[in-house]
Amino acid sequence: MISTYLLYQTYAADLPKTLARIGSETDVSNAAKYYQANIDKVTSVDQFLNDPKLFSYAMNAYGLSDMTYAKAFMKKVLTSDLTDSSSFVNKLTDPRFLAFAQAFQFSTDGTVASQAVIAQNSTEEDDTVDLYTQTQVNKGTAASDEATYYQANIGNITSVDQLMSNSRLLNYAVSAYGLDPNMVSKATIRAVLTSDVSDPNSVANTLNNSAYVALAKAFNFNTDGSVNGTAQSSANIATTVYQYFNATGTSSSPAAAAYKTQYYKATISSVGSVDDFLANNALVDVALTAFGLNPNLESRTLLRQVLTSDLSDPNSVANQQTNAAYKKLAAAFNFNTDGSINGTIESTDQLNSVVNLYSSDYDAALQTSNDNAISAYKDAVSGVTTVSDLLNSTAYNFILSAYGFDSDTMSKYTLTKILESDPSDPHSFANQSHNAAYLQIASDFNFDANGNAKTANLAQTNTNLSATVKLYTANNGGSVASGATATQQQTLAQTESTYYASTIGTITNVDDFLKDQRLVNYALSAYGLTGDNLTTTDLRKILTSDPLDPTSFINQPANAKYKALDVAFNFGTDGKTLDVPTSQVQDRSQLSATMDNYVEQTMETEAGDQGTGVQLALYFLKKAPSITSAYQILADKALLQFAQTALGLSSMMSQADIDTQAAMITKKLNIADLQDPKKLNKLIAQFSALYDVNNSDLSQTSPVVQILQGNSSSSGGIITIDPITTPLNV
Repeated sequence: MISTYLLYQTYAADLPKTLARIGSETDVSNAAKYYQANIDKVTSVDQFLNDPKLFSYAMNAYGLSDMTYAKAFMKKVLTSDLTDSSSFVNKLTDPRFLAFAQAFQFSTDGTVASQAVIAQNSTEEDDTVDLYTQTQVNKGTAASDEATYYQANIGNITSVDQLMSNSRLLNYAVSAYGLDPNMVSKATIRAVLTSDVSDPNSVANTLNNSAYVALAKAFNFNTDGSVNGTAQSSANIATTVYQYFNATGTSSSPAAAAYKTQYYKATISSVGSVDDFLANNALVDVALTAFGLNPNLESRTLLRQVLTSDLSDPNSVANQQTNAAYKKLAAAFNFNTDGSINGTIESTDQLNSVVNLYSSDYDAALQTSNDNAISAYKDAVSGVTTVSDLLNSTAYNFILSAYGFDSDTMSKYTLTKILESDPSDPHSFANQSHNAAYLQIASDFNFDANGNAKTANLAQTNTNLSATVKLYTANNGGSVASGATATQQQTLAQTESTYYASTIGTITNVDDFLKDQRLVNYALSAYGLTGDNLTTTDLRKILTSDPLDPTSFINQPANAKYKALDVAFNFGTDGKTLDVPTSQVQDRSQLSATMDNYVEQTMETEAGDQGTGVQLALYFLKKAPSITSAYQILADKALLQFAQTALGLSSMMSQADIDTQAAMITKKLNIADLQDPKKLNKLIAQFSALYDVNNSDLSQTSPVVQILQGNSSSSGGIITIDPITTPLNV
């Protein structure tokens, strides 16, 4: 008689090679081909159950061949809501049924679950929103840079022609007064700057646009183009800078706030009356914003009445206002009722209070505006199914702003061409434009060439992403127990998981993934490959290998250990992310797992024909890496039979309560040892020997069993092992 362990070794000594051999057997290969060719045609659970080849293949793959007859039962399994702890499949104690249900994508009504067809997934939407927010910051920074340059150089201008020759200064000044330097000729601008604003027939006064008059008044050019003193007074420079921030929509930026604060501190003491104060828009802006009032909406007449109110008089205008902000505004200044100043316009405390309040609230209106714009964008894009719908919604201007365009620089026609571009196609409109912003837009939306929304191209499906994070967490300190303090390793794992989950959705091809060493290290750790010293070339071969092609790199026996990494990602053989079909009963990873399981089950069945012990040993070898508690062993009859035999536990233990049974197993077996290949092999050898002891004729004792025999008595009996007093520790 050949021992169980020796038979086990004929399979397990080179398991990948054994599986490859079995997978190539005619019956197994033909069954796999049929399954792969037809499973994606399934549109309902009934169609699946009524195709005997498909259904029996899948049932065999998940060790449920003895339940193939029970179609009604299996329909309830497949249509269970996996997210509902009280659903039919989640109430079953046998884990095989849950694994089977998780391998398919049936809805509770028996149809195949549909993948979301959306213009943007959450990651892409976040990218657009982040760009919109960053654009606001960038505009403020650019405006600050221009303001710094303007203030440093405008004092050097000695003639109008010198200003005209400096396009940076000129464009700044023209923009500050609400004019588009690209739409007004330089000849017109020169004529305006040299206008005598006291002459009603001068160019500035005859253009019927107050912006031209304001521009002319801001400079001190004579009619011949020479400078009368300086090109601009200090007050006019300050006004120009203030106007520029407003004109470019950056008045609530940190740079503008810093400038206004500095200007306010330097200028407020020079104010001689309430009318002087109200005539200075920059000062009024700071003061009103500090108290939550909108400078663009407040009446100057009302403001004068408020500022000159006698706060000791309950009938004064300030005291009569329902909005307490007016009273606080009046209290911040020392104006008499006639508009003159009582001592100083503001004490040090009053000045500091205004500045501090402004610094805290200057961007409140902007934040509210941005929040409203972002909320409106998300609402608009969520219901979009075509490019036309998108561009005819409120999302249009938001998109232009986010990617640095406006309606003057980006037409709807051009944006349509961009959105219909395939970013992975080098010949698409977006790629052929050689404009990085065009390509970014195409990558952040999911439209086909006809302008219809489609499923997103993903480097990992949500299911595989969750599985990867779960594996990484388990390999790096585990989850933090409820109420416990995270260890340093767990905290780092949480940080890395957050980065991975937020970044992997931005990956569109394998090369981008491989360039991010942080992502690569995370994936290698999750799949236990950190110590394998895989090069970038190795990883590219693995990740671009087709797991469903038996001849691919990943399906060679020598590379079998890398298959889990390969199927966890959604890269094609060209390295690009693959489309997620709108409706499929199994995704690529589920299909690959089912086909691999079928081969493994076939091997175990073949081994079982030679001995039940061999089949149990191979089954335990497959399941061991995923076992984390004794309760998993107790929930699986085959695992329990293996454990009872290997650990010398009586089958009568099942009469005890579940916790007692778990304690009996953990007393003799350190569950963590199952992750150690050497200790696992020792346990399987121990099982094999004891299985043979319990099931072999004494007259045909195997060599492995003889190892357990001591010096026999004259009667030839074997030593009796008491599993209670002699624990078989692994």
